[in-house]
Amino acid sequence: MKLISDQLISNDSKKLWNYIKSYTGKSIKSIADGPVYDKNKILITEKQNKMKIWTNHFGELAKDTTGNSRSTDKWENLIISDCDYYPECDNSILWSDITQELADTPNSKAPGADGVPSE
Repeated sequence: MKLISDQLISNDSKKLWNYIKSYTGKSIKSIADGPVYDKNKILITEKQNKMKIWTNHFGELAKDTTGNSRSTDKWENLIISDCDYYPECDNSILWSDITQELADTPNSKAPGADGVPSE
């Protein structure tokens, strides 16, 4: 518990969750290697059969059952009514723009959400 409280206090969420996952056995590997149910609620443990089940599952999720993804009218109507239009977003980003912004970024700053330091 001391380790967990220290990680909470130091705001080190990555180490905290890694510790919790390793302690509970819920790491990515243990979850991925676990059994799965097929459509008939039969427990499947063989790797090849599990791969087929996951392939079917995510294939079904990817199907466009409403037809909305191919309907330009649907998306144009959402864009018109939902948000403002910013024409500057249509401009191409030039490599010189990127290098200039990176040169203007101060060194020794904490990385952003992407974890990439500015230097």
